[in-house]
Amino acid sequence: MAVSGSAASAREGGAAARRADSVWERAPERLRAGADAVRRLRAERGIHFAPVRHHSPACALAVRAAIEELRPAAVLIEGPEEFTRLIPDLLHEATRPPIAVLSLGGSGSASSAGDGDSGEGAGFYPLASFSPEWVALRAGHDVGAELAFVDRPFGERSAAEGALSGRAASGHGEGGADGGTGQGDTGQDDAARPDPFARTLMSERYLAHSEAIAALARRLGCRDHDEVWDQLFEARRSAELADWRTVFDDVFAWSALARLDYEESVLAADGSLDREARMAARVAETADRLAASPGGPVLVVTGAFHTLALVEALSGAPEGSAVRDRQPEGGFGPTAQGEAWLVRYDHERLDGLRGYGAGMPSPGYYERLHGAHLRELGLLDAAPDSGSGDPRGRSSARPAPTSRPAGPVGARALATEILVDVARGASGRGHAVSLPQVSSAAESATRLAELRERAYPCRTDLLDAVRSCYVQDDGGVGGPGEPERPLGLAVAEVFGGRSLGDVPPGSASPPLVRDVRERVRAVRLVIDDSVPRTARLDARRTAAHRAKRQVLALLDFVGAGFGQLVSGPDHVAGRGLGLITEEWQYCWTPLVEARLVEMVHLGATLEAVALARLYEAEERLAGTGTAAAVGAGAGAGAGTGGAASVDAVARLVAQALVIGMGSHLPRIVSLLRTTLDTDRDLDSVVSGARRLLGLWHARVELGAEEHAGELLDLVSQALATAAYLVDDLGKTRAEDEDAAIGTLIDLRSLLRDAASAGDSGSALGGAGGADGVGGANRTAVVRELARLRDEKSTAPAVAGALLALGFTDGEVPDDVLVTRVRGALTAGADPGTAVRFLGGAMRAAPDLILHTPEMFDAVDDALRALQGDAFLAVLPDLRRAFTWLRPTETHRLAQRVAERTGARVDQVDVRVALSEEDLAAGLALDRELAAVLERDGLAHWAGSGAADSTGGKA
Repeated sequence: MAVSGSAASAREGGAAARRADSVWERAPERLRAGADAVRRLRAERGIHFAPVRHHSPACALAVRAAIEELRPAAVLIEGPEEFTRLIPDLLHEATRPPIAVLSLGGSGSASSAGDGDSGEGAGFYPLASFSPEWVALRAGHDVGAELAFVDRPFGERSAAEGALSGRAASGHGEGGADGGTGQGDTGQDDAARPDPFARTLMSERYLAHSEAIAALARRLGCRDHDEVWDQLFEARRSAELADWRTVFDDVFAWSALARLDYEESVLAADGSLDREARMAARVAETADRLAASPGGPVLVVTGAFHTLALVEALSGAPEGSAVRDRQPEGGFGPTAQGEAWLVRYDHERLDGLRGYGAGMPSPGYYERLHGAHLRELGLLDAAPDSGSGDPRGRSSARPAPTSRPAGPVGARALATEILVDVARGASGRGHAVSLPQVSSAAESATRLAELRERAYPCRTDLLDAVRSCYVQDDGGVGGPGEPERPLGLAVAEVFGGRSLGDVPPGSASPPLVRDVRERVRAVRLVIDDSVPRTARLDARRTAAHRAKRQVLALLDFVGAGFGQLVSGPDHVAGRGLGLITEEWQYCWTPLVEARLVEMVHLGATLEAVALARLYEAEERLAGTGTAAAVGAGAGAGAGTGGAASVDAVARLVAQALVIGMGSHLPRIVSLLRTTLDTDRDLDSVVSGARRLLGLWHARVELGAEEHAGELLDLVSQALATAAYLVDDLGKTRAEDEDAAIGTLIDLRSLLRDAASAGDSGSALGGAGGADGVGGANRTAVVRELARLRDEKSTAPAVAGALLALGFTDGEVPDDVLVTRVRGALTAGADPGTAVRFLGGAMRAAPDLILHTPEMFDAVDDALRALQGDAFLAVLPDLRRAFTWLRPTETHRLAQRVAERTGARVDQVDVRVALSEEDLAAGLALDRELAAVLERDGLAHWAGSGAADSTGGKA
């Protein structure tokens, strides 16, 4: 063996071996055998294990120290082996963590990931500057080591875990993941998971749920396994962490105890044993190959939960047969290939407290702790807040927003800096923290650390000190699911961090992701971090704002999750069209890149993806395809499947213009023309026509001047269709009358708007001109409405609305109005029908009763004529009819009623907090009381009140 006589092996003898024996003599027999096997593999085969907790600064420092001392010939790292081809990009000087390798399920193609936008087949492999895996790559490269990932390919893992999820959903199997097992289980319920993309290939559920670690937490007085880890490892001094053999022996013991809590069947079911079989085989292949030549040691960096299984498999221990039996006789063959990409990651998705499953909470704190250790060991310039950085002098983390003069560089000094930063952040948000409070917090943290036998204040010590010294009332710091509070926000910012990594230009990112980045940067949207931002745009008057809005709308349409319209004109939904400015909220996160990666099968550019989405929506509306929803943004889901509706297709026209793809309108317009000939829903036709007319008004803002004539021509065709469908309003059922009147009011608005459109003198074809859009078709609609108004069989509410609108528009004379109203409300009319007629009129023109004395008199007479039972029966409809009046109009009506009845206004115009049931019960009681008084010959006691209550007078 090439390394058997090396200085590294010699240093492992003597005192180190004796210490190891003393450490393990009280351990279970299987663990003692495992420890012996670790030493044999080091000495006999040159295989050194670095069991780590993902994203642990302590483990990162130990890995660095091990590589610098051993100078291994190969460094093998847990991670899907297809990631090996990305190592050059990971080592690129422009790569700045936090970053992640993103994989898709199945074969790696987006189409195999299930729903293209769900993210259910996506998994992240995150790397921070303080991740042991990141340090292993960089330090291994520095000593010239061969670098490789050796875990099971992600496509195989995703398929296996998908089958496991299916069994778990059926009540079979033990779902979950451990220190490197699960694709996506964070140890949380699905309902608690913040988003489907915070799924990691480094999950550690088994460690978090280990009974052994829970017992250790109780014995040490720790709250959870995170605090146990801090107590045992992160609280060590910098020099102690450089003693990598001791650190890794202790981590091995910690994780091996947790491993013994789980049965082999559980680990087989979730794919852990299959993954360990692949890793063990790759380690053996590399060690054997290097042994045949003047090579060197092999350093194996994996999640600590796997180390015992790998050691037993490689040493030939009987317990390792479960892993060895899963290795094919001929080996696993060449390194697997698959699609994977580098994407930028951020601290928010890396934070164990915010849904990330790889364990370490508060990445902002641990990044700074790692940097403090490096500075204390002289591996990094002593510049405060330079992050954990690169020990060769290139900072790999963005500086914190504050700066201070150089001072103490150790972990103890960092504790004070953290407390000062929290105080500054809270004070800047309105929660003042004084200097004496900061001093008290620093003293409290130090004393807590001493009480807990820690070398310096750790994360929980600092948080306890913040709660003790910074909280000034019962508001507290806040937490998940609670309202945001200034102190809580400051703690989240300092401990959670806000860093967003970067990947080198031309790296292994899909062309689509690169194209989107370039497009976003070209319009000056900030994507250098993951801080949410607001863009206020005036797209009507500023060309640059139009370009910015178009990019935001494109990304919203395809479902990238980058931004959303908060306020302003929404031409797709048809809201806020009278507003001038619009406001977008946007934020570039790893989820944006993940969603874009899942769309790579749709095209290499943003426009190509948007075009594919448009075609999907068009095919679905046309009934020729089964495409998924249009997207996740404002224009998502232009239709709901089945037969196309005019409004749905018009919405797609609006979407195409808003995202700047008007050149692709001909196919959609053709579908719209066909739909106008087949859609029997008048409301859909009217809504679609109003949407199209709105697009014409916004033609300059949308850059759609060349389509102006076609838009008006479509409106004219819609008016022709409306004229044909108006007759259906007369056959409306009672329960549908409210919707029918809404359609009627919208149709009237469409007629008025169409009459004023196209009179600018522009050449707009035959659809528009000085007399507006579709003059002949408008006339046909008006004619059909007049015919329906005079038709005796027309639904009562529709007839009332038509009469009121006709009078308002000057088409119905005063005498005709009075005659028709009195006829509908005459004493012999059915009360229900009469009230429906009145409700329709009030809905269409609520102020008519105030400005037309004859109508007021007719309504008054009709209500006075109603008998008690009839009045109570129609009372709910009467109440609803008068709700269309504005408050000022209600007051004016109350004055008229008071004058007519001799009551005081304040007796009539009074707001009573009673439900409809309360009012009905009160009236019934009043009627019963009147009957009792009448029976006893005491009716005169009630005076006119009793008669009024039963007579239902206005």
